[in-house]
Amino acid sequence: MVAEIVLEDVTKRYGDGTLAVESLDLSIEDGEFMVFVGPSGCGKTTALRMIAGLETITEGKLKIGDDVVNDMQPKDR
Repeated sequence: MVAEIVLEDVTKRYGDGTLAVESLDLSIEDGEFMVFVGPSGCGKTTALRMIAGLETITEGKLKIGDDVVNDMQPKDR
């Protein structure tokens, strides 16, 4: 079983001030198939890397199931 994934007002800003993702709100239901499409540089890969735990989240919350996983290691998600 896979849990619901919820991004609440998630933002990613790099140290130099570059804004990669701004205020992303997204809910992916358990078992739902999701595809990210858009032009190069719009934040698709960054959003996926934040969900996987490979990028830190600057602001907002990432929940998997009932757990906030912002600070959880990728292997523990």
